[in-house]
Amino acid sequence: MSTGDLLNIHPTELKFPFELKKQSSCSMQLTNKSDKYVVFKVKTTNPKKYCVRPNTGVVMPGSTCRVTCKYTATN
Repeated sequence: MSTGDLLNIHPTELKFPFELKKQSSCSMQLTNKSDKYVVFKVKTTNPKKYCVRPNTGVVMPGSTCRVTCKYTATN
């Protein structure tokens, strides 16, 4: 079973406007397509620049969870 069988993720790609030393954020929705509880964990490649909240959680059957990712641009 793949993630695509359990969750719809929208958007599939996050794009952040770049402003030096400023924080910007994007959000995505995880929608549980199944009739079971789905556990998720979002990992970042650079935890000093990206903050994901919530980074773990449970999406109930048929429900949606919003995940926000904040990015801080540094030089």
